[in-house]
Amino acid sequence: MHVIKAAAAACAVAMMPFAAQADGMSYSYVDLGWVQTDIDGISSKPDGFGLRGSVGFGEHFFVFAEFSDQSVSSVDFEQYAVGLGGHWALSDRLDFVGRAGWVKGEASGGGFSFDADGYLVSAGLRGRLGENVELEGHVIHTDVGGSDGDDTALAVGARWHFNRNFAIGAEYRHSDDSSTVLVGVRLSF
Repeated sequence: MHVIKAAAAACAVAMMPFAAQADGMSYSYVDLGWVQTDIDGISSKPDGFGLRGSVGFGEHFFVFAEFSDQSVSSVDFEQYAVGLGGHWALSDRLDFVGRAGWVKGEASGGGFSFDADGYLVSAGLRGRLGENVELEGHVIHTDVGGSDGDDTALAVGARWHFNRNFAIGAEYRHSDDSSTVLVGVRLSF
């Protein structure tokens, strides 16, 4: 419960208008990548693709959307998220970032079916090391209802920027029940 309150407070603070974003980081982008998840209790690892994007507006805000489609054997997993975020420059190379939104998860196949939705909140840091390297880390809490429906994950990522518009990167997210790896490309605009 304390994690939820801390993440909600952090998101609220991030959405207050303080300073512009850290130099060189765009909050308007599209990511496309390969995703693989290791779920406790499932021997095979579902994999597939992930697509997500963000559009910045005003000086401190952005809207975001995420979609992933993974499968293993005869079971398909899909996840959607949409929401609003804010960012606050802690320095000229480091932003505090908060997000809040709606999340939905679906799984079907092999005699198995799951469909639930709820909310997510996250808080973290996003920064640049030099001109080409970007690092980020976040705490992400999701709650899709029910006794087993809430989850708190730690996520870390790194990107190499070839120029202002194109980057490659990798991310790792870990929670009590699963670990997810994403490798992909980012087009910033």
